[in-house]
Amino acid sequence: MRQERIVEYLYAKKQASAPKALAAAFEISERTLANDIKWLKEIGPTKGFAIERIRSAGYQLKVLDKTKFQNYLAQTKEQEQVDNSIPQERIKNIELLLLFHEEYLTMQQIAQWLDVSLSTVKTDIKQVEQFCEHYELTLFSKAHYGLKILGTESKKRRAILYLIRNTIHTPVLTEKYKEFNFVFDEDDLRLFLKERLQKNQLKISDIVFENIVQHIRLLCFRIMQNNTLSKEEIEGETIVDGYDRLTDELVNYLEKTYQLVFSKVEENYLEEQLRGKFTVLENTAENQQLEQVIEKALERVDRRYHTQFRKDQDLTNALLMHVAPLLQRLYTGHQLENPIIEDIYTQYANVFNVAMIFINELNKDLDEDISKDEIGYVAIYFVASLEKQSNQLIDDYKKIAVICSTGGGAAYLLKVNLERLFSNAEVDTFALNEINQIDSSFDLLISTVPLEQANLEIPIIYTKTILSQTEIAKIEKDLNLLRESQNKVFDVNQFVLSLFDSNHFQIKKQSEDYLQLLEKEGARLEAQAWAEAGFKQSVLKREKMIDTIYQQGVAGPHPMEQAAIKEVIDVILLKKPLLYGDKQVKIIFLINIKKDHLNLHKEISRLMIKMMDDTTLDTQLTKIQSFQDFMSYMKRLMKEG
Repeated sequence: MRQERIVEYLYAKKQASAPKALAAAFEISERTLANDIKWLKEIGPTKGFAIERIRSAGYQLKVLDKTKFQNYLAQTKEQEQVDNSIPQERIKNIELLLLFHEEYLTMQQIAQWLDVSLSTVKTDIKQVEQFCEHYELTLFSKAHYGLKILGTESKKRRAILYLIRNTIHTPVLTEKYKEFNFVFDEDDLRLFLKERLQKNQLKISDIVFENIVQHIRLLCFRIMQNNTLSKEEIEGETIVDGYDRLTDELVNYLEKTYQLVFSKVEENYLEEQLRGKFTVLENTAENQQLEQVIEKALERVDRRYHTQFRKDQDLTNALLMHVAPLLQRLYTGHQLENPIIEDIYTQYANVFNVAMIFINELNKDLDEDISKDEIGYVAIYFVASLEKQSNQLIDDYKKIAVICSTGGGAAYLLKVNLERLFSNAEVDTFALNEINQIDSSFDLLISTVPLEQANLEIPIIYTKTILSQTEIAKIEKDLNLLRESQNKVFDVNQFVLSLFDSNHFQIKKQSEDYLQLLEKEGARLEAQAWAEAGFKQSVLKREKMIDTIYQQGVAGPHPMEQAAIKEVIDVILLKKPLLYGDKQVKIIFLINIKKDHLNLHKEISRLMIKMMDDTTLDTQLTKIQSFQDFMSYMKRLMKEG
């Protein structure tokens, strides 16, 4: 930031600098300089320095605490540095620069601003054009002038909010926005907003609260810069309800605090941002009608995925409170950003499709596409329901047989630990030579040694004699997958590994088009009768809606609705990574499993996450030259987990 550079300048000069000369050095007005100095005087004592005004000489920096001051300088260098080696971050900063600048910017100016080559900027501009198209904006180029982003103010604000929230490190902001940061008191806004929410008896989550603060912050900045909405951008009739009072209070506060003037259009825009973000259901008839719609949507999900979500009344109640404001957000076009979306999307890919089907059923009468962020919020409710069902599954076991060949104290310790896990069950231990005493009166057999299970009719899972937390978690996973599978014997790690097949493993040395590659592989699975007809198109439809490319170039594409004939994970290792949009793909796991295997999908996601967390992934992928090498790596990941 400029203020930090002023500190560095004064520190290096070692003497007082006249205001006029100092302002000229930074190409700012003396009034702007005065604001900067005022801010630096306020923060100086905590950072180990002070700025003094010397009569007839100007401003001079004095170091109060050398250690604190050196730490401050080091932190400043780190914060200002943008890692331009990361294309994603660099491109987002170019987009932010263009959106904040009302005048044209040449590619040379952008290159100088980011300290990169002109050729690098020219390459990045292609991604900037795609970004503009996504937000219904236009990247306009004019000879001898440069580049400029054109579009409505509301669409520009939406794009700016996304970039400010999602720029990987410190965004490269314009001087005007930095000056605005100095005068805007966000803490005071938060306090005011909290008081008014409490006064109006409105409930709101922390994430949504932050979303509103960001909206208001940007709204004030744009009005200060005379970037205001046109009448055409706010359509429809004004709804008179409890939100009017909150909007009026906020407008009065902002106008008085920052000497702003809100037009009626800007007031309506603010109200639309507030509407649909609060958990409020005042109309009993609407409440009942919405509950019926939710039950119908859950019924459709259960029918498609062989699940039992409709029986979960807690899920229905939670969705009722979430869906009412969600539908309002869709009507008004102000969807929420989700700061944890990537974690949700990666860890719970198994229920993301479920959430999409549920929302599509609710949203079928609307034209508005729901964002990945909003789907993520809904997916969490389904994840919680599945976890609850898993806990109930353990309670269903009433009589468990345990085979522990070591006997004695080890067998007793195993029995005690299993009784703690299966709190409603009777647990009996047997030696291997007593296996004939285990009959169909038992619900489950847990063994620490391999068994010949030909004469056993009850399900079997394997464990270790000493139960660690990892091993207990594995038993729970085994039980979930045992419920989904037709197998009588189950081990989660072995089952996931069995989904890999040498005939469905490829190493490609040449880069190809991502969607064409998926289309080809999907068609091959259909032709070989591993997947039902329509698998290929369903995978492409799913990927075009929201891609399944995760961190470190690991992709896990799958169809909208799983329907495998024979389950398999088709693996494609790309020696030369390909690009899809702005994402790099190094390895593809094309997942083909049965529709009711949500827990299996979850375990496949776990394996992919272990791969993403591997700091040596690039090296490991380079070493893989065969299916055997690949399986060795998968087994190592399983073992480490």
